[in-house]
Amino acid sequence: MDTVEFFYDFLNKIGAPNILAVGIVLIVLWLLISGIRKGLKGGRKDNGPEQDGED
Repeated sequence: MDTVEFFYDFLNKIGAPNILAVGIVLIVLWLLISGIRKGLKGGRKDNGPEQDGED
């Protein structure tokens, strides 16, 4: 248990929880921005899988 506590203290000293929180916020913002951009462009119209010669 001493090793776990030492590792937790080490992560707190370098500010890992803050880095993790910033990383999560950046990922969420990137997903939102990419979704909005795709929505403004009209998105990709997908009519299903290609069916070559099955008519």
